Amino acid sequence: MRIARASGRTEQLWEGLHDLLDHVQREDPVVYEELKAIAEAFAEDERARTAPAPRRAPGAARNADTATYANTVSGGTFNEPVVQAGSITGGVHAYYGQTPHSGLSRVADWPQLDRANAIALGVRRPRRIADERPLPRYVVRDCADALDAQVRAAAREGGLVLVTGEPLSGKTRTLWAALFTNLSGTTRILHPAPGTDLRGLTDMLRARGDAECVLWLDDLDGHLGEHGLTAARLAELARLRVPVLATMSDEAYDAHRFGSPAHTRLLSGVDPVELGAEWSPAEVERLAAAAPDDLRLAGAYAHRARHSTPAYLSVGPELLGEWRRARRPNAHPLGHRLVLAAIDLARCGVEEAPADVLRRASDLYGDVAPASSEEFDQALEWASGIRHGTTGMLVPGAEGGTWRAYGSLVEDARDGLPGFGPVPLELWPLVFEELSSDDAASPAMDAVLERARAVLGPDEDANPDVMLALGRIEEKYGDDGSAEVWFRRAADAGSTEAARRLGDLLCDSGEKMQAIQYLEKAARAGDTGARSRLGVVLAEWSEHWLSKAAEADDAVAALRLGDLRRGEGNSNRALRWYLKAAELGSRVEVASRIGHVFREWREYEEAEKWFRIGVDEGDLDAVNGLGLVLEVRGATDEATRLYQRLAESGEAVGAYNFGVLLEQRGDLEEAASWFARAHELGEYDGAYYLGHVLIRAERYDEAEEWLLKAQEIGHHHAERALADLKAARTAAIRPGTPAPGAPDNVKA
Repeated sequence: MRIARASGRTEQLWEGLHDLLDHVQREDPVVYEELKAIAEAFAEDERARTAPAPRRAPGAARNADTATYANTVSGGTFNEPVVQAGSITGGVHAYYGQTPHSGLSRVADWPQLDRANAIALGVRRPRRIADERPLPRYVVRDCADALDAQVRAAAREGGLVLVTGEPLSGKTRTLWAALFTNLSGTTRILHPAPGTDLRGLTDMLRARGDAECVLWLDDLDGHLGEHGLTAARLAELARLRVPVLATMSDEAYDAHRFGSPAHTRLLSGVDPVELGAEWSPAEVERLAAAAPDDLRLAGAYAHRARHSTPAYLSVGPELLGEWRRARRPNAHPLGHRLVLAAIDLARCGVEEAPADVLRRASDLYGDVAPASSEEFDQALEWASGIRHGTTGMLVPGAEGGTWRAYGSLVEDARDGLPGFGPVPLELWPLVFEELSSDDAASPAMDAVLERARAVLGPDEDANPDVMLALGRIEEKYGDDGSAEVWFRRAADAGSTEAARRLGDLLCDSGEKMQAIQYLEKAARAGDTGARSRLGVVLAEWSEHWLSKAAEADDAVAALRLGDLRRGEGNSNRALRWYLKAAELGSRVEVASRIGHVFREWREYEEAEKWFRIGVDEGDLDAVNGLGLVLEVRGATDEATRLYQRLAESGEAVGAYNFGVLLEQRGDLEEAASWFARAHELGEYDGAYYLGHVLIRAERYDEAEEWLLKAQEIGHHHAERALADLKAARTAAIRPGTPAPGAPDNVKA
């Protein structure tokens, strides 16, 4: 312009500038608006520089109330909000100078790099255990060299360094590492919030002195616009040698770079560093090297096949926090338990489980009612819902219909973070029950057994329930030897169930003597299964020793062995031992037993001989047996006398049999009294047959009373007899025959 004025060509120059501006306005409105803003700012500065000193108006009043003073400042400078003056004349007024846009803090207040907080700058907060560092060790990405070179160049020459990538690909952490590695620790960092007015930034930076500064814009798309970062403002920052470090998602970059003319000029000159979510083999190798020193990196490495490392480290804490709060009654308690069940199944060694197994497992936590199908479906939908655009707490498994917990939650439990207790003991057998139903699950069972041994086995002072659970696992797996060890320890520590299970194992292995003491312990504690097994074992053991004694000519053993054989229904073998007992001197004791065997065989003459031996010795059982034989042989009178003798001695069966013969003779009154007596003595059929006799006697009310008693004690014909009684009352006739199935003879 100065040259144009000197040569007299000012008018031609202005015409050329107007033509150039018209062309820019038509071809690139964005650049035109930026040039316009620069020109207006320059004009404003020029007006301020050339403005004349204010003067007092002519004729102004001189009194103190109306006087207007003209102030002059000489010998000084204007330094941002402070005026340094040699002298000030006239009335003194206080002015506070400031930049036109005051939304930014002073450069001196910007944090230095060596004191900056990476999390405050946008790096996602990972979980932290005990005294671990806030951030795990940085694992160098493949793009590090290229990014470092760009950062160093921007520090020398100014310019924008941009890292792009998918959400949760590690953009901010990678850029932070490049910043921290390549710039001085005294570098001041400005990290404005999205939407902050940056128009006054360059003025502030001009007055910064020799301070090194950097503008940090995480998620750059929140800082674009007329008042944010523009191409012109970036150029000003470059002239001031202030680098701009920024991140941007791939989606946002594409939208602004190729879809927004307003931002194309800014981004077109930038070569972004692209960061992928999937890690290369070299990156995974570096992760493996760093993992042993940090539990967080170790977990990321363990789950690298399923979750990207940045997502694992950053999303995990968010999932954990949400899961913990979901346990509240007014939140998602069932969803909380479903996720916990999946976590604990993984701790047991089952990474994936069908939904119905998760449902059964979730019932093991707390005293809760089983969920309905609708409630379960809603809880599963909540637990598997996508969070942070990445994952749910429950993730679909490899097989259809299966689910697994997100990997970081499993590691949180394994690392002992608050909120996780020990795996419920009931869950281990459930796991083996599920796995054992699948023949192809052997490798999975191996994994679960290994986990169970590692978790439950090392505790020498474990409580009986823990040892019982491990014994059940070993038994389910098929290792009876190991199961026996754990059952024995649990039983000795007081576990009733372990005592019964150990007794069963010992019986099955032929160690019945050892089994008896444990079965008896469980039987005394009320275990029905132990009582049954103990009875069988004792009977078998008794038979074993009785046989040995009987074969050695012991009369008592022969008699008892005969009883065992007869109880088994083997009358032939029973008679053999009874006869041997008689030969060995126990003739009287076995007489009635032998008589009953012959009576069952209908060898009545032989039966009568043995029964009479017993009767002569006062054996009441022989008295009844002889009566039965005599009835069959037609000697009813003698049989009646024998039953009467037995009844009068207080034997229930004698009272009943005596009543039967009296009823058959038609002596209903006498028969009724003996049936009543039989009932008093505990005879099962006494009440029923008495009711039947009273029906015959048409004493219906009394008959009903006795039949109801028979019904109460469970007589199988009482209900039908009551129906016959009702019919008899209705027809006002007496039934001529007993109810079907009624006893019509005497008892053995």
